[in-house]
Amino acid sequence: MDMNARQDLNRRFGAIVAAGLLAAGMTAAGALALPAPGAAAEGHDNDPDAYVVNYFTGGGSDGILFAAGTANQQCTDLGLPTITVVTTSPGVKLSIAPGPYVVTGTDYGYLVCLGRRLPGMVVRGTGTGTAHIRVSYPPLGQWYDHYLTLPAR
Repeated sequence: MDMNARQDLNRRFGAIVAAGLLAAGMTAAGALALPAPGAAAEGHDNDPDAYVVNYFTGGGSDGILFAAGTANQQCTDLGLPTITVVTTSPGVKLSIAPGPYVVTGTDYGYLVCLGRRLPGMVVRGTGTGTAHIRVSYPPLGQWYDHYLTLPAR
């Protein structure tokens, strides 16, 4: 690139930056007065991953038929889901209670906590047949249906 082309490119870039500052209601002096990114972040949570919500599932071992929990990208608990029983086969009894489980899947989100033990709602059961449950996750109440098969005991 020759010198004239480089100067023209710099002028265009400068015009784009200036237009962006004006659109944001700032002057170049105001933009220069902004704190450095590290200083702005000090004492403030500016990690976008902290706001990603993942709906995790688990179960299939340790007597747990199914389990569900909500966490962010750092596997920090974001609240317990609600699990309701929609239908069951005759003779199938389910118990639903808070407890730890190992993440093996996801209803929604990234599987960043695979294999980690998280707090959640745990479903255990007795009898032989099937069960239809509905899992409603915080904070928005997004729900997913799950169908469980209980082995003979």
